[in-house]
Amino acid sequence: MTNKTVKMGFDPNTIEHLGVQMYSTLPPVIAELVANAYDADAKKVRIFLEDKGEKKITVEDTGHGMSFENLEAKFLKIGRNRREEGNQYSESGKRKVIGKKGIGKLSFFGIANHVEITTRREGKENAFTLDWAAIKRSGSEYNAPVHKYNAKCSEDQSGTKIVLTQIRRKTSFQPKDLAISLARTFAVFNEHRFEVEITHNDEKPRKVTNEMKYDGVETENSWDFPYQESAFQYEYAEQITGKIISAKTPVGPSMKGIALFSRGKLVNNHEFYGQKASSHGYTYLTGWLSIDFVDDWEQDVIGTNRQSLNWENEKTSDLRSYLQHVVQKIYTEQRKKKAESKKNAIRRRTGIDVDNWLQKLPGHERNLAQKITDQIIENEGIDTEKAEGLLSYVQDAFQFEAFKEFANDVADMQEVDSAEFIALLKEWQLVEAKELYRLSLGRISTINELRKHIDDNSWEVPTMHQFFKQFPWLLDPRIIEFQDEVSYSKLLRKHYAEKELTESDRRIDFVCTSVSNSRFIIELKRPRHTVNAKDIEQAAQYRVFLENHIGNTLESASQVVAYIVGGKRSSDPYAQSKMKTYCTTGQIYVKTYSELLENAKTYHQEFIEKYEQLQNLGQLSE
Repeated sequence: MTNKTVKMGFDPNTIEHLGVQMYSTLPPVIAELVANAYDADAKKVRIFLEDKGEKKITVEDTGHGMSFENLEAKFLKIGRNRREEGNQYSESGKRKVIGKKGIGKLSFFGIANHVEITTRREGKENAFTLDWAAIKRSGSEYNAPVHKYNAKCSEDQSGTKIVLTQIRRKTSFQPKDLAISLARTFAVFNEHRFEVEITHNDEKPRKVTNEMKYDGVETENSWDFPYQESAFQYEYAEQITGKIISAKTPVGPSMKGIALFSRGKLVNNHEFYGQKASSHGYTYLTGWLSIDFVDDWEQDVIGTNRQSLNWENEKTSDLRSYLQHVVQKIYTEQRKKKAESKKNAIRRRTGIDVDNWLQKLPGHERNLAQKITDQIIENEGIDTEKAEGLLSYVQDAFQFEAFKEFANDVADMQEVDSAEFIALLKEWQLVEAKELYRLSLGRISTINELRKHIDDNSWEVPTMHQFFKQFPWLLDPRIIEFQDEVSYSKLLRKHYAEKELTESDRRIDFVCTSVSNSRFIIELKRPRHTVNAKDIEQAAQYRVFLENHIGNTLESASQVVAYIVGGKRSSDPYAQSKMKTYCTTGQIYVKTYSELLENAKTYHQEFIEKYEQLQNLGQLSE
C-alpha cells in the first residue's frame, strides 16, 4: 500500500443511473470489459468466474495497459469521449475503437461493490481499488487508494487485470449463457489475434466464437450481404455485410429480427425496423448486419445502452426504410422456399403431387384449389405432417360444391393461422358428413342395382360396361376419369403423340387415371366368369405393353396396374400362383363382383353411420 491516490471526479447520480441501474446483470458488465480490452489491442482476454464460496469475477487482458498518469487523466475520467479527441483507432492503429461514451467503467458497480484494478505498461505496474460504499460517502470526488505505484515488472507483461468482489448476485454463474450473450453483443471473436475465453471455477476454459450467437438455431435458408437482389437504392447498401437466416423452427423472442453491429459491437437489438411482423413466418427470421458507417456520421446516433439507434434522424430514417424493404423481400422469399420444401417433402413421403392434381382440375376450379392448397402449404404454423393430412382431405372433399364454397371463403382471407384453419376444416367436416350422407343414400341404390346385375349374370358388353361407365367409383373410389373401350393407338396418339406403333391395336375395357396418376387397366368379365391363368396372362401382356409405351414417358406415372373383375377366382394351382405373384408385386389384381359389392357397401355405409351418429348427438340438423 502506498500513500498515493488517484482521483475520480463524478456526480453520484451519474454513477447511480449509468452504472448501477444500466448494468444490473452480468453480461453487459463483462461486455464493457471485453470492449475495453479490444480497444487496448489485447490479443487475448481471459474471464474467470468463481462461485465456490464467495463469488469473484476476474477479467485479464494482454492489451497495452495504462501508465499511472493515464489512470486519472483518462481511465477514471467519467464521460470522456475518446473519439472527440481524435482517437478513432487503437494505439496500434490496427483496430477501430469500440468504446465511445466513456462510461463503461461505471458498469462495475452494477453487480459488485468492490473493484481492484491492476495494470502493467512499459515495465511499470500500478494497482488501485474502487469501493462503492466509499464512493457514495465521498460526495463528488473520490480518491482511490493506490496499492502499487510504478512497481517494476517485466516489459513483456503489459495488460490489465480487473477483479470484482462483494458481488450482489445470488445465483451461480452460467458460463455458456455468458458466452452466448457475448457472441450476440460482439462480432469480433473470429478476428485474427483476438481471443476470449471463459473459465468457470476449475472447469475447462470455454472459447467464445461469433457462431455462438446462433446457438440452437438450425438454418434452413440464408441470405448474405451485401444483398444483391434488392432494387431499393440506398447509398450505403454495398457497405452492409452480414447474414439473415431463416430457421427450420421459430427462434426465441430475443433472437427474432435482425441485429445491427458497428465496429464489431451491437448498436441495435433484434427487430424488424418498422416492418409489420404479425405473420407467424417472421418468427423464423434472425440474423445480424454490420453497419460500420454509422460510426463515421457527424451526428452520434448510437444509444448509450447500445440497444437501439436513434431513429429520429434523416440518415437513420433512410437506413430504416432500406432495412424494411430488405426484410419484407427476404420474408417473401423464405415463405416461397419453405412452401416448396414442404411440398417436396409431402410428395416424397406420401406421393401427393399437388401441382399434378391442380392441373387436372377445370380452369375455374383450379384457381380456387390453388388458393386453398397455398393456404395449407405456405402456412408456417402447419407442419409437414399436418399438411399431408389436410391436403389429402381437401382433395377428397373438393368433389362437393359445398366444400368449394367453403374453400372460396377461406381463400379470400388474407392470412389464416394454423389453429383457425384447422377449426374451419372441423366445421366443414359437419357439412361434409351431411353431404356424404346424401351422396351415400344415392349410391346405396346403385349398389343394390349392381347386386341385381350379378344375380342376373349380365353380359359384360354392353350391360356391365355401361353400368360401370356411369358409376366408375364402384371399381375404385380413387378413379376420377376413365375412357371406355379405347384402342392403344387412339390412346397413345391422343395423350403422347406417338406416330408409329410396333404392335397391332388391341382392345381393352377401361383405361383409368387415379389420383396418384397411376394407370389402371380394367378387364371386365361376366359376373359368373371364373378368372383363369389365360385371363391373367392376357392382362399381363396389356400391362407390359402400356407400361413400355406410356409409363416410362411420364415422370409422374409410377406404375401401370391391371384389374381383372369376374365372378370368382380359379382354384387351379397355376392360376393361383400367378395371381399371388402379380398381387405381391402390385402389378395385377383379381377382384370379384361380390367383393366390389361388399367393399362399396361398406365404404358408403360408414358415411351413413357417421352422419346418423352426429345427428343423434345433436351436432347436425336437416
